[in-house]
Amino acid sequence: MNNQEKYKRQMFSELAQIGKSLSSDSRLIILHLLIQAPSTVETIAKESKLSIANTSRHLQILKKAYLVKSIKQGNHIIYNMANYKIYNLINLLIDIGEDEILDFKNAQNQANSEPGVKTISLANAKEIVSRSLLIDARTEHEYNEGHITGAINIPFDKVDKYLKKLPQNKPIIVYCRGRLCPLTNQVTQKLNNMGFEAYSLNSSYLDWIK
Repeated sequence: MNNQEKYKRQMFSELAQIGKSLSSDSRLIILHLLIQAPSTVETIAKESKLSIANTSRHLQILKKAYLVKSIKQGNHIIYNMANYKIYNLINLLIDIGEDEILDFKNAQNQANSEPGVKTISLANAKEIVSRSLLIDARTEHEYNEGHITGAINIPFDKVDKYLKKLPQNKPIIVYCRGRLCPLTNQVTQKLNNMGFEAYSLNSSYLDWIK
């Protein structure tokens, strides 16, 4: 094997390590969360519904593949995306799923067609946002990291507390973590069943500003 062939093999071997680290739904969920905001192991475990030990193990695999990085702040270790392009990588995987995997697309269509769920595209949401109420249904931690200008933070598990304060004379647009986050549909469904005019925006804050 000549030097050029060795070089090619080495480069593809390094890329294969990234591919191997992505071969887990749990690790993809963790990356999807870290796109929203840097987080501790405990926060990631809570949001991903994994044990702390399991979350830590997955993070070490992702770190070894250079997809996440960590820094120590006081008594906590904060994990973050190693590179902003990971956001593009996750979105590209979703694009391929929507284009090529029938079960993937069917699951999306089924979720979006449930009674009480009304969806809205990113383009249409931007057209009516000036006369609408925009709700960010993520956690306060994620909202504080960055959100759409004018959006108010009502975490999905606290919607009931805000029902009396929401307007019934204007559209409500709900967004969360993006296309694979079911929370927007759940919140929208609840609001529409309560008599509001609510729309589920299956795009993230980063999608909006991009």
